[in-house]
Amino acid sequence: MNTRISRAASRGVIRAVSAVLAGVMLALSASAALPVIESAALLRETLMKTTLPSSIRSGMTLDEDDAAIRLYFLDMITGTGTEKDGSVSFDLQRDLTRLEAVVMAVRLMGLEDSALAGGYTHPYTDVPEWASGYVGCLYSFGLLEISDAGLFLPQAPASLVSFMSYMLYALGYRMADGDYNLMTVVSQARSAGICQTAEDEPLTRGAAVVAMYNTLRANIRASSMLLSEKLVQEGKMAYADAVFLLWSTDKEETKTYLDAVGYSSEWIIPDGYYTIRTADGSNMVMNVLADGPNRDIEGLGVCVWTDTGDISQSYRLERTEKGTYLVYAACSRGGFFRLLGLSRNGKNIGIYQPTSKYALEFTIRHEEDGTWSFVTRSADGRDLYLTSSSKWGSRLQLTEASDALNCRWVLERQGITNSAGEDLALFPADSMRITQTAFDTYSHMRQNAIDMQPTNSMAFAPFNAQIVRTDPGYGPCNGVWIQSVDKVRYADGSYDYMTVLFMHDDNISNLSVGQMLTQGEYFYQSGTTGNSSGAHIHVAVYRGEYRDDMEFASGDVYAKDAFFVLDDTVIHYDYGIEWVSVSQAD
Repeated sequence: MNTRISRAASRGVIRAVSAVLAGVMLALSASAALPVIESAALLRETLMKTTLPSSIRSGMTLDEDDAAIRLYFLDMITGTGTEKDGSVSFDLQRDLTRLEAVVMAVRLMGLEDSALAGGYTHPYTDVPEWASGYVGCLYSFGLLEISDAGLFLPQAPASLVSFMSYMLYALGYRMADGDYNLMTVVSQARSAGICQTAEDEPLTRGAAVVAMYNTLRANIRASSMLLSEKLVQEGKMAYADAVFLLWSTDKEETKTYLDAVGYSSEWIIPDGYYTIRTADGSNMVMNVLADGPNRDIEGLGVCVWTDTGDISQSYRLERTEKGTYLVYAACSRGGFFRLLGLSRNGKNIGIYQPTSKYALEFTIRHEEDGTWSFVTRSADGRDLYLTSSSKWGSRLQLTEASDALNCRWVLERQGITNSAGEDLALFPADSMRITQTAFDTYSHMRQNAIDMQPTNSMAFAPFNAQIVRTDPGYGPCNGVWIQSVDKVRYADGSYDYMTVLFMHDDNISNLSVGQMLTQGEYFYQSGTTGNSSGAHIHVAVYRGEYRDDMEFASGDVYAKDAFFVLDDTVIHYDYGIEWVSVSQAD
C-alpha cells in the first residue's frame, strides 16, 4: 500500500510533525549525535520510533467523520465526491455495497498491491474488471459465498455478518479453526471491540469505517500486538501515520500532523460530463475521430481537435470504488458503451468496451499549476501519462511521465452546477409559459404535473440523463421517461436521483431506451398526441431512480420543488409560482 506519507517523504519532506515532535527534535540536536541517515524519510521514522513513547491500546472508538478522514489519509477508503466547501465527501449515511466492503477489507489487510498484481481468480460473471483482483483475493480465503447463478451482485448492500467476518479474518481469526461461525461472528466482533452496529441497523459506510478503525486498533488473535503495529512492521504502513492517524485520539494533534506533512483534503472530480482541453495554449479538445453511425467502432481512435461543441468532444468521468476513473466517450451510441483504452499496438488511444483487455482506468492527478494529468499503469509497472498535442487531428498516445504541457489537461464541467459541483435540475425550457399546474381545476385535478408551451416548442434535458422508458402511441401520449445519471440538487434543497416524464410530442421515433442526454440537450417537442386541446408538453417529476410503478401522467414532486430556473429564462407566464433561480442555488 503506497500511503500519502510515503509519497511526501520521497520528495524529501522533513518537517516537524507536531509540536511534541518539534521539541523532541530540538532536544536531540543539542544532545548526543545521531547516526548519519541519508534518507529524510528514514530520519523521520527513526526520530519518531526512538523518541515518541507508545501509549497505544485497543478498544478506542472515534466518531464516523474522524475515523473516515484518518482512513482516507491512509488510502484505505476513497471519497465519493466533494462537499460545498471543497472538502472530501464520504457519503457515510449510505449503505455499504458488497464491492466497497471487499475493496476496503483488502486494503485493511495490506493486500492491495497483491490483489492488483493479478493471480487471483473467482467464479463471478458480474464483477468489474478493475475489481477482479480484490474479489479474487477474498474468494481465495473462503470469505465469499458461491452463488448458483454465478453472480457477486457488487452493488447490493453488504451484510453485517460478511463485513465482520472480513474484520475478524484480518485479525487472524479463522472459521475453519472454530474461532467463529456465521451465527456468532457479529457477537465475536463486538467482544473484540470492533462492531458498533446494532443487529437491526443496516451496515452504512459510516459504520464500516468505524469498524475498520477499531480493527486496526484491535489485538491480533492470541497476541498483544495490534493489527496496525503488524502493518508497520511489514512496511505496509508508515510509523508516523500509525502514531498520529491511528494511535492518537487527539483530533487537534492529528490535524497538526496532517498540516505539517502537507496533507490536504483533495478535491475529488465529481462524476459527470466534461470537455477535456489541452493545457498548452492551443485550445484543442479531446475528440473521438468519428461520429454518427461510426461512433461505436471498437478501437476507434481519439485525437485532439478544434472546439466544435459536438458530442464527440464530450466525455463522462466515472469514479470507481478504488478511487480511479473510467473515461467514457459520450458519443457512444445508446450510452456509455465505450471508454478510453490502449490500442493493440500498445501506443495509441482508442475507445473500447469496458470488458475489453485494452480498456484503461486512470488516476487523475491535480498539478500545482491547476491542470490535470491522466495517469495509468503499464504492464511493466511504469506510470504512463495520457499525452496531447497542439497539432490539429493529432492522435493521442501514452508516454512516460513528463512535466511537459503535452501531458496536462484542463477539465471543464459541462452543464449547470452549484459550488460543490453538483448538477442542478433545470426547468426544461429556455422560456416559461405555464398553462396548467399541479392539481389544477381542468385536466390536472388528480395529477401532480405541469403543462408548458415553450416559445420554440422544444424541451431540453434538465440534467445529464438516460432515457429509461418510451410509450409511443396516442393513448400514452408518446410518453418518454428520463432519469438522471447521478443524483441532482432539487430546488427544495434535497439531493437525489430524479425521473421526469414528458408527453404529447407528435414523433418520438428518434428516441430509444438507453439513449444518453446531456444537460441542456434538446430532445422533445410540443405536440398534440393523446388527450390534448392544443400543442404543449406535459411534464411530471418523480423522486428517485425510475421504477415500473411510477404513475403515468402524475408525478410525486411539485415541479417548483424540483427545477431551478436559469436567470436568463424568458418568463411569459409563471402561473403565480415563486420559482427558485440558479443564482439562489447555494
